[in-house]
Amino acid sequence: MENFAARQVIEYLRSGVSSRNLSAIFSYGREAACERVGRELERVRSDGGAFSLVVKGNFGNGKTHFLNIIAHKAQELNFAVSFVPLSKETPFDKLDRLYRRAAAGLYLPGCSQPGFVPLLEALQPGSDQANEMLNYAARNLHPKLEAVLKNYLDGSGDAYNQHILAGDLAGDFVPTTQLKSIHRLNFGKGLSLPPFKVKENTFDYFRFLSRLIRAAGYAGWVILFDEFEQLMYLGITARASAYLNAARFMSPSFGLTATYTVFAASSNLWSELIWKQKNSDYDIVPQKLAAKERQYDIPTVREVFGSFLKENLFLDTLSTFDIRRMLQAVRDQHALAYGWQAPDDISRAKAGLPADRPLRTVIRAVVEYLDLQYLYGGRPEIAAAMPEEILPGDLPEDEREEQEKIQDHEHECL
Repeated sequence: MENFAARQVIEYLRSGVSSRNLSAIFSYGREAACERVGRELERVRSDGGAFSLVVKGNFGNGKTHFLNIIAHKAQELNFAVSFVPLSKETPFDKLDRLYRRAAAGLYLPGCSQPGFVPLLEALQPGSDQANEMLNYAARNLHPKLEAVLKNYLDGSGDAYNQHILAGDLAGDFVPTTQLKSIHRLNFGKGLSLPPFKVKENTFDYFRFLSRLIRAAGYAGWVILFDEFEQLMYLGITARASAYLNAARFMSPSFGLTATYTVFAASSNLWSELIWKQKNSDYDIVPQKLAAKERQYDIPTVREVFGSFLKENLFLDTLSTFDIRRMLQAVRDQHALAYGWQAPDDISRAKAGLPADRPLRTVIRAVVEYLDLQYLYGGRPEIAAAMPEEILPGDLPEDEREEQEKIQDHEHECL
C-alpha cells in the first residue's frame, strides 16, 4: 500500500528541496551539531537574550537541511521560527524586506500556517500582556509602534483600519499621515510623531516582534537566514550595511528578546570575500566607511568579522557510514511510498558519480535509480553533471561595476 507522507518525502528528495518533513527523518551525522544547538536554545530560553550562530559548509553539503533540523528542534522546544532565504528580492542590507519576510514566514508552535496574526488576536485591550507590550513600545521603540499598537487595541473596532494596522506590524508600513488620520478617528485628537526612517527604525519592528513572541508565552524566536553568501553579490556600500545589520542580530545590546539567529553561508563567502589575501572586506569595508565619514561604524563591522570566526559551526562532509545510513533511509522511504520491495543494495546508484559530488546530488541519484527500478526493473546506469557556481568575480568587469554603482546609489538615496 502506498503511503502519502512517504511519497511527500520522496518528492522533496527528488526535487532537491529541503523541508522540515525531511529534517525529522534525515539527521544522520549531525548529532554533535544538534547537541550544540540544543544547548544554545536552552540558554536563550533561560536567559532571554540574543544569541547567534554562523553555519558554514561547502556547496551542497546540507546547510539548508541543517537549518530545517534546527527549525524542527526549536519548535519542539516551544520556539517560534522564521525561515528567511536571502535573494536579490530579500537582500541583507534592506531591513524592511528582511522583516516582511520574517514576519510572513513566522511559524508558531502548533500552527500549520505561517504569520503572527494569532499573536495579535490574542492581545486583549487592558490585559496584562497588552499593557506590557504598550509599555515596552513606549519605553524602547520608535513612537510609531506604540501608536500603531494602541490604535489596533483601543480603536473603534473598524475592521478595515485594524487590517491596515496589523499589516503595518507585519512590515507593510502605514504612512504617517494615514496613521494620524486613524488616530484622530479613534480618539478624537491629533497625533504627533517624529519622522519614521525605514533604514534607521525598521529594526524596532524586529525588537517588537521578539518581545511579543516572548510575552505570548513562547520560549523565544529563532530566525534562520539561509544563503547568507548572497552578500557576495552586493556592492561595497551595501555589504557594509549588511554587516552592520548582522551586528544587530548578533549583539544583545541591540535589544532583541530571547532570539536565536542563525546565518547559513557557503564557505566561499570567507575565501572569496572576507578573508582573501587581496582586497578583502576586512580591509576595504572599513575604508569605505571612513571615506563616507562613518568611522564610528568601523568597530561594529570589525566585531561582526570577529563573530564570524568565533560563532562558526562547520558542516563537514558526512562519513561513509553516515551516508550509507542516510541512503538506506531513502531506500526505505521509497519502498514505503510506492508499496514495493526496493533493492537492499543501492550502491550501484552511486557507481557512476564522481567521489566529489555533493550529498544532495547523491541522494537525487539514488531516488532516480529507485524510480527507474520501480518502473522498468533492471539495473539502470545513473550519471550526474553539476552546474558551476557563479561567483561575483566571474561576472564581466563592466557588469560588476555597474551593479555596484546601482546598489551604492540606492543606499545614498535612503
